Amino acid sequence: MPLAHLAETDLFYETRGDAGDPVVLVHGSLVDRSVWARLIPLLSQSVTVLTYDRRGFGASPSGATSRPVKTDVADLAHLLEALDLFPVHLITHSYGGSVAFRLASERPELVRSLSIHEPPLLGLLADQASTATEGHRLLDEVSTICDQVRDGKSVEAAREVVEVFSTEPGAWERLPPSTREEFAGRMNRWREEYSDPDSLRLPPGLLSELMLPILLTSGSESPRFLTDIRHVLTAQLPNVTELQLPGAGHAPHVTHPSEYAGLLLSFLLERNVPTH
Repeated sequence: MPLAHLAETDLFYETRGDAGDPVVLVHGSLVDRSVWARLIPLLSQSVTVLTYDRRGFGASPSGATSRPVKTDVADLAHLLEALDLFPVHLITHSYGGSVAFRLASERPELVRSLSIHEPPLLGLLADQASTATEGHRLLDEVSTICDQVRDGKSVEAAREVVEVFSTEPGAWERLPPSTREEFAGRMNRWREEYSDPDSLRLPPGLLSELMLPILLTSGSESPRFLTDIRHVLTAQLPNVTELQLPGAGHAPHVTHPSEYAGLLLSFLLERNVPTH
């Protein structure tokens, strides 16, 4: 697997497929590029797919990340420039949406479209009168989870994160033991990411200035607050399509890869991406 040597760090990446436009998959928190394994074969028949491990995940080494979102935006920009691979279509999950929105705003020449699934921009809810109570409750919950991690209770904190993003009780217990261990082992990084205010809010005016095509998705089985965030975003974006995935939750690329791939490719086809 190739290693990109960037100015401040190294990033491991992989490409699949050689047809159509370049598409980059940006993973969320607690996981690495392997989370896209079931989606990649379906997309790479029609587009060129780049996956990579964000700094401190998978095979990419850690580095200074006092402002994780800012660092992730810079890392992705440097990676695309190093590979001479742009403009790209970004497909992101969860925390990766915060990175994508900012990259599209700060470096518009690098991005052709955004497909964003359930970004946890809880601050947007807290800032809306109709959802302020729920938004502040969720922000308080994030703070409590961060305190648990600080106090060395990573397993309890990871369990809480999994339960927050699921509507089915017992989601943590249904995970394989190896996955539970992996999630708990990454909670220090989760705390770092979610202590960064940029992961929970976007700068005022950013959304209204994004003219590129944007697809916002959420799962019908996801917690209601994630759909509420989608609606808040849709109201502020000038060129947006919003869709709900029936039967899916927070990770359709894992649970419903065929349906999710079809939805994504339909959106990309409208952006003049050839399919086979």
